[in-house]
Amino acid sequence: MHHQIVRRAGAERETLWVLLAAGAILASATLAIGLRTAPEAEAPLAAHLIDSRTGLTAAEQGLYADLKAAGEEIAALQRTEGRAPTPEELAAQALPPFAADPSAAARGGHAWTLAETGHGVAYAGVSAAPEQAGSLILRMDGHGAEIWLKRAAEAPPVPSGEAALSAAGWKRIVSTFTAGVTR
Repeated sequence: MHHQIVRRAGAERETLWVLLAAGAILASATLAIGLRTAPEAEAPLAAHLIDSRTGLTAAEQGLYADLKAAGEEIAALQRTEGRAPTPEELAAQALPPFAADPSAAARGGHAWTLAETGHGVAYAGVSAAPEQAGSLILRMDGHGAEIWLKRAAEAPPVPSGEAALSAAGWKRIVSTFTAGVTR
């Protein structure tokens, strides 16, 4: 008579290999996370700057977008006409934010003026309701446009250079793009 020993069915060896593989995956993930560099801290903006995404009210963000688009239109008109159009001419063309419409009234009801600067022109919009949107300046020179804000019903200083504006409490609006902007 022949006796054969039959081992019971078990998965000890397979279980051991699965546990070892899971441990290796966890160890490599922990190592990868530990070696990953921390994101750079955002440098704070200078005192005379304000971020267009986080520092403006909804009305001011709308006005900022309108002024950026208007700056391009005004630059094109300056090239064709050889002079800067007046705020009245821009309002007649229904160019926001110069047009006197219900939207402009809801966003502060700004009174726009044109001033010549040493290197270009500046459109100053004094707010009738600074609690909704502050007063704004669109400064244009040959290099581009800058937009400045002051949360008061106040005209800019003359001359309206960068140093004079920041000394008077005006803040230049800038767009910062960080990792939080793109997801």
